[in-house]
Amino acid sequence: MNATRRQGYSLALTLIVVLMMTLAITIDAQGDNENIVAAQGITLSIDFGNGTTREYDNLNGSTVLDVTSSVLDVQVQWYGSFAYIRGIEGHVGAGDTGWEYWVNGEFASIAVNLYVLHDGDSILWRYTNPQPQTQYDPTFIPGLIVVSLSGMGFLGIVYIQTSRRIK
Repeated sequence: MNATRRQGYSLALTLIVVLMMTLAITIDAQGDNENIVAAQGITLSIDFGNGTTREYDNLNGSTVLDVTSSVLDVQVQWYGSFAYIRGIEGHVGAGDTGWEYWVNGEFASIAVNLYVLHDGDSILWRYTNPQPQTQYDPTFIPGLIVVSLSGMGFLGIVYIQTSRRIK
């Protein structure tokens, strides 16, 4: 009977702990639901990377995604709960090319749906097209010559030392 009581207490204690953890998780999840007020006076600039630019003033929205999609045709790709803009006005990124954005002159490294804007913020979208690196490196040839001559000199010394020992 004593063992049965211990099991009963143990079961009751386990249930209480599980119930408390469930309540704590529920309270934490509810605390993350803040009301986000739309920012006003947002400036949106687009650089298509080919000399074409556009600018929109006095926009309203709570996130970069809200503001951008309110005036432009955007292609959004979702990664779980994170949004990435793949294309703007038909310019779709592929490979190394794509869209990057800055807010108030600082590169933004957060998903467009999570960047919360403030009154008067300035957004810049830039289509990036990395330039291919040149294949010619001017330091390669002199370096190759120095390393080759050093290696040949080392082999010559080893050969001379070895041939003296053999005789």
